[in-house]
Amino acid sequence: MDARESLREFLELLRDLRETLVEENAVILVEGERDRASLLGLGLPAASILLVHHGVTLSELVEGVVRRGRMVIILTDWDRAGGELAHRIHSLLDDGRVRTDLSFRRRLAKVVRGETQYVEAVLAWAERAAQRAGAPLDHWLSLPVV
Repeated sequence: MDARESLREFLELLRDLRETLVEENAVILVEGERDRASLLGLGLPAASILLVHHGVTLSELVEGVVRRGRMVIILTDWDRAGGELAHRIHSLLDDGRVRTDLSFRRRLAKVVRGETQYVEAVLAWAERAAQRAGAPLDHWLSLPVV
């Protein structure tokens, strides 16, 4: 797959993620502040990104999300620890109180194709992919996805 095709897939995923955040009043759970910063750099809204490791237990975080009734998009790293954390979060939420989504995690892993296994590096990956496709990332983010 060439650079433009990889970037097109990524931009489609980003569009779908933004739409889901709005349409489903969803939140994204990430592992840490650098993951959050990477997603913010891609233009995702700060209010929709929650940190797993931010002064509360995992069960407290899950209960807070459940109380708000918001769909949860789990976007942890693709290493062993991130996979285990994604499984734990999904298990805690797998009682039907709120919907969970692991599809964006899987889709993003497919798009970056092993070039990174960390959410914090997705912004840098996108910037490199944009340059390989011939323009800075800001240019590609400003275009409609076709």
